[in-house]
Amino acid sequence: MDTTALPACPKCKQTDQIQKVTSIYGLNTKEWYETRTTTDSDGHTSSYRERHEAHTQLGLKLKMPNQPAQPTHPGLWYGIGGFVAFILLVTLCPLALIPFSFIIPLAGAAAAFVPTVQGVPTWLISAAVIGLPTLCAIAVGVGLLVWLGIKVKQRFDRDMKSYKDKKVVWDRDEMPRWQAAKNRWDQLYYCLRDETVFIPSENKAVTLDDMVKYLYDPYYKA
Repeated sequence: MDTTALPACPKCKQTDQIQKVTSIYGLNTKEWYETRTTTDSDGHTSSYRERHEAHTQLGLKLKMPNQPAQPTHPGLWYGIGGFVAFILLVTLCPLALIPFSFIIPLAGAAAAFVPTVQGVPTWLISAAVIGLPTLCAIAVGVGLLVWLGIKVKQRFDRDMKSYKDKKVVWDRDEMPRWQAAKNRWDQLYYCLRDETVFIPSENKAVTLDDMVKYLYDPYYKA
């Protein structure tokens, strides 16, 4: 190894045990892909590659900070919730009509055997017995749906505002800080003798446990 081209460790002032962090991380990390195959309900198959990663203890300590997760747009969850609600409505609406499957034949039989009740046609009484509860149930159902829709819209507006606020913070603060930390990670060297990391231009060494703090704060003092 050509030690003359390597920077000296700020702690031991030697170069013989210095290596670039990116190189050590690569040697202590194994990455591979596995092909997965899935079959849908129609029998169609699709394949995709799944990435796997394994580290030694040293590789795990030298791993760069994870990229901050981007806020999830609330429309995704509301779309899933809307689909589930639609399935429930399609399933429950026929069940709600089961009582009427008994009332309607009974009302028809009553109209056939008793044409009138005190001068009022039985079919009219049957229509009222069936129609009024049905109209009431429909009115209550529509009212509940309208109320639920208003509540969902209010919640969606709050979630959208929260999402936009988090997205601004992610774009303005979190992502630039991570990119700066990543750039610093690319400049890191590791001293195997002292088990410290450092950036040559800053002439300061920190322990592996303090590496992430040092990446995000160049002025960090252990």
